[in-house]
Amino acid sequence: MAVSSALAGLQAEANCPICLDYLRDPVTTECGHNFCRCCIQQSWADLSDRFPCPVCRHSCRETHLRSNTQLGRVIDIAKLLHISRSKRKRRDERHLCERHNRVLTLFCEEDLQVLCPACVRPPDHQGHWVRPVEEAASHHRQRLGSYIEPLKKQVADIQKLISIQSKKPLELKEKVENQKLELLSEFECLKQFLDRDQAAVLSRLADEEKDIQQKLSANITAFSNYISTLKGLLSKVVENSVLSEVELLSQIKHFYKKSEDEISPSIFSIQLRREGCSFPPQYSALQKIIKKFGVDVILDPETAHPNLIVSEDKKDVRFAKRKQNVPYFPKRFTTNTVVLGFPYFYSGRHFWEVEVGDKSEWAVGICRDSLPTKARRSLSAWQGCWRLQLQGDRYNAVGAVPTLLLLDVKPRGIGIFLDYELGEISFYNITEKSHIYTFTDTFTRPLRPYFYVGPDSKPLRICTGTDCE
Repeated sequence: MAVSSALAGLQAEANCPICLDYLRDPVTTECGHNFCRCCIQQSWADLSDRFPCPVCRHSCRETHLRSNTQLGRVIDIAKLLHISRSKRKRRDERHLCERHNRVLTLFCEEDLQVLCPACVRPPDHQGHWVRPVEEAASHHRQRLGSYIEPLKKQVADIQKLISIQSKKPLELKEKVENQKLELLSEFECLKQFLDRDQAAVLSRLADEEKDIQQKLSANITAFSNYISTLKGLLSKVVENSVLSEVELLSQIKHFYKKSEDEISPSIFSIQLRREGCSFPPQYSALQKIIKKFGVDVILDPETAHPNLIVSEDKKDVRFAKRKQNVPYFPKRFTTNTVVLGFPYFYSGRHFWEVEVGDKSEWAVGICRDSLPTKARRSLSAWQGCWRLQLQGDRYNAVGAVPTLLLLDVKPRGIGIFLDYELGEISFYNITEKSHIYTFTDTFTRPLRPYFYVGPDSKPLRICTGTDCE
């Protein structure tokens, strides 16, 4: 038994930690670990300034690899020992049952236990599949062999993930720096009333960077621990493969249970929370905001109610008493006189303006693209629309909870500002450059511009710049 364990240990030490096969052209790093030359070079292929040891993560100089010819000769000897050991079958060795003092010649596949002929008498293993140890050992050796390639692949995959995750701190730093520059630019435009907010936002960003760094480091550590576990399983496979039939089968139950219990950690992705600041439109920075975030919105005729006429340039829409002869589309509104706009919004900040003029009934805003069919027939209930609405002389902010608004100046133009990541939709009175209302929500689906056209002939018009003033 001691010789078998020693041989298994020698074979494990002769393996490359990366490919888990016998070392080929072995080289030694500064930290004293040995690898195949081609394996360590491939592991460092995508790195430029820092070369961590795959075993201990010590930062090495790429060119400082020492050839280890003496180790190469030891590995050749280990190969010969493995071959000669495999050829010798100690058929004369006998293992006796502790209960019946008889030779162990049978194996129960259901309980994964080695048995003697007396053990299989009822009732202990009655009805179980029992077969000779030679046949069972041959089967389980083959089964153990099936674990080698998947385990090697898992090790290689996790090694690759560790390499990818090792580059994430730099990526995180770049993302933080880019977002910091964007925030500083916005603060500069609105410095008179955002001085106090600047320090708070940057502090939150720094705390978030520190938190993500810690989570990223913990994730890499988890993968390193998992790869050590996988290597341990692989070493156990190598050790068990050279054991005798009875020794192999005596330990096989524990190995299977341990290998099935191991679960790979989840990959950690960097997600920076979007920081932002509000934009009071009465300041001169509003024009810079419109210029920076202005988007060209057009109408989608395929969603327009049959009583709506969309202009050729897709910028105007008006109500007609007679229904138009239009083709059927599943996304067309059929009850409310509504039309949606392009583009779809998946992220980012966007600003556009709508001229409402003297219309007595209208609604403009944002809605989810994935409105249920029922919602396209009737929008009386909350279905994922955030809109500013005029009916008669009453203004309402209609969302999950409708809110009555009291406006001092009747707006002829409405500015709509969407900050997808911050989860805000703000409405502005372009006539007097004042804020009307802001919805706050969480957006996870594509959003589209929304237009409800009241039953009069005056149009709604999408405009830019000062066209709505």
